[in-house]
Amino acid sequence: MNANYIMLHIHLVSDSTGETVHQAARAALAQFPKADIKEHIWTLVRTSDHVEILDKALAKTGGVLLLSVVNPSIRRQVERVCVKHTIPHLSLLDPVVNLIGLVLGKTADQKPGAQHKLDDAYFERMKAVDFAVTHDDGMNINNISNADILLVGVSRTSKTPTSMYLANRGYFVANYALVPHVPFPEESVVAQDIFVVGLTSDVRRLSQIRRSRLASMSDEGNDSYAKDEDIQEEIKNARRLFSRNKWPVIDVTRRSVEETAASIIHLHNEWLSKRDDF
Repeated sequence: MNANYIMLHIHLVSDSTGETVHQAARAALAQFPKADIKEHIWTLVRTSDHVEILDKALAKTGGVLLLSVVNPSIRRQVERVCVKHTIPHLSLLDPVVNLIGLVLGKTADQKPGAQHKLDDAYFERMKAVDFAVTHDDGMNINNISNADILLVGVSRTSKTPTSMYLANRGYFVANYALVPHVPFPEESVVAQDIFVVGLTSDVRRLSQIRRSRLASMSDEGNDSYAKDEDIQEEIKNARRLFSRNKWPVIDVTRRSVEETAASIIHLHNEWLSKRDDF
């Protein structure tokens, strides 16, 4: 083994589901793709007994600890255990909670898992997810007046996963797959006040994805679906549609779903701002 080899143990400690601390860790660790990381996830840490178990684990592994615990007593116990074992640690929510509390002139409620409560925003997100499911891949395209966003693109340009990601952010999103020789309902879409984004991708990348899909489905009778020349023609026709209607276009070739969604949200905000100016 390389003398410089290091495995970093990272302990993710939460008094709730662990989603907050896990997402923060994922974002940070993405900056160190070659690091050898061993994650230890500790959820529902709410008692001294839980902290004792954590104490024994830290004594064995060492590493780094990220903390999302709102109860000050339990948080202090965890921090003391970290100091005892010389474990670098960070309480993720403290800076944000303290800043907001300072501005509002109020103290935090200190409720574990408060961000996961079943409030109106939660049920609105569930409605958005249901909307995305029932308006996927061109379904109910004539009934999208309540949509915030319509995604349009040729097959395999990440329309569905992007729609679902946006739905989980509370956006009502429909998507439509452009299919050769099937007319797009352009007039009815343009007549509605909906923000439309065109999604496209590199021809070779699309060909690879489509060939893999055909292989997984054992479909040997649809060669044109994955042919470079046919895909090129599909993309040209799609871009003509986007250009004709002055819809913004996002190339998803080298983008993750999260990056595509972030760009769409940014463009949607700009569209809303311009619309409100009139």
